[in-house]
Amino acid sequence: MKEIEQLDLENYVDNKESTFRLPTKGRYTFRAPDSFPDAAFGRTKNGDLSVQIDPTIVGPTNEGFTVKYTKVSAKTFYRDGKPVSQAGDYLRATGVTGVVRNEADLANLIEQTAGRLYDAKLDWRGFNKHTGFEIKGMERFPKNADGSYQSWVEDPTPGAVDPETGKAWRVRANLVIDRFIPVGE
Repeated sequence: MKEIEQLDLENYVDNKESTFRLPTKGRYTFRAPDSFPDAAFGRTKNGDLSVQIDPTIVGPTNEGFTVKYTKVSAKTFYRDGKPVSQAGDYLRATGVTGVVRNEADLANLIEQTAGRLYDAKLDWRGFNKHTGFEIKGMERFPKNADGSYQSWVEDPTPGAVDPETGKAWRVRANLVIDRFIPVGE
């Protein structure tokens, strides 16, 4: 038999029920990362510049919580007849002004947002890549007995069973920035 580290079951630290809760849907103030390493810059499937901005909440609640895997894309679309992008919305929220002429300008401007504060609205989304089931909006997740929202839902797709557990897939909520709020709004 393999040797193991001794366990003192009389003075054992029991596993406690988790008190973890995702931040709820709403408006928060965020701090941009302290820097944007080369790895933060990439491309979308269409070849557009994409930047991982992983903001950290500074208030009004959930201070210190980082919203991981948050990316903004340089892909333009039209709003009220003018070209805009997620990256542009992010820059406006951080107080950046001026004209972005090319990707190099955009990348430089995003790097200049390091450590800046800005406001945005969060919401919850869940997706099961095995079945394609998607759920958007915190209010669509089940409520707990205390009135808070449960951060997962069982995938309702017929036959959607996790092969490891033999039970219905649990689709976990992820935090997403639903809208960047321009400075002054």
